[in-house]
Amino acid sequence: MKRNKLKILREYIYIYIGTLIASIAINAFLVPSNLAPGGATGLSILINYVTGIPVGTLIFVINIPLFIIGVKIFGRSYGAKTLAGISFLSLNVELIKKVVPEIDKVIDFTNPSNIFLGTLYGGLLMGIGLGTVIKNGGTTGGSDIISGILNKFFRIPIGQALILIDSTVVLLAAYIFGAEKALYALINLYATGIVINKLINGLGNAKMAYIVTSEVEKVRKIIVEDLGKTGNYYQAEALYSKSRRDVVTTVLRNREIFLLKELITEVDKEAFVVVSDVHEVLGRGYTFDIDSTLKNRKEK
Repeated sequence: MKRNKLKILREYIYIYIGTLIASIAINAFLVPSNLAPGGATGLSILINYVTGIPVGTLIFVINIPLFIIGVKIFGRSYGAKTLAGISFLSLNVELIKKVVPEIDKVIDFTNPSNIFLGTLYGGLLMGIGLGTVIKNGGTTGGSDIISGILNKFFRIPIGQALILIDSTVVLLAAYIFGAEKALYALINLYATGIVINKLINGLGNAKMAYIVTSEVEKVRKIIVEDLGKTGNYYQAEALYSKSRRDVVTTVLRNREIFLLKELITEVDKEAFVVVSDVHEVLGRGYTFDIDSTLKNRKEK
């Protein structure tokens, strides 16, 4: 019970940190560059430009009605972390604006090359911030809520709904800021999406190797003794010849996969090796050593 409470507390802390990072992106890069990359945040930047109403206030005002509608439609389970994400982001945008010096006084964002830097760094920070929020079960509202509503009532896939919403905001940005800024906003949106995916799915620092070989024992020694990893062995049937084949699978870090291929070539030149990307790996032989696990078992 205590561990569960600590886990929940940790998640809320990370949600706060995520919104803090996103707030830096908004104040340091997006607002000075006049970039409105979709969602409630982009819409808030547009309205701020026209009316002067603080961005943080606008994020809260736009999201709270959407949040209430979301709770009524999807139930209370939708609730606490989404409300936390919205509130933290609104608060942090205003706090960061007062704490962080105005970067547009240091960097001339009317210069096209500086706008591009603002686009990329803004996307990077925004992706890290929102990715941290999402990874810990939260959202910052806006597009997420609207896309969920469109999916429920109109059967529009969430991915397509998000594109529709963000595209609408970018089109408004093109009207207010000009077509060039809208194109930069699309680049920013793309960069943000890539970083979010990397954070949620992992950095892709691992590879899965599928090895079809007639030298199973030699391949086993390479994986276990030379590389210090583990894996699985099974037999498969070839679809065309219907002959039985020995297959070994293992997960390695990127830098280890090159050594594996070299060593396998030495023991079995006819081995068939397939290497694929792995988003995330947890467990014995990868995130902790095999030997230490065996030692712990013996001690128990």
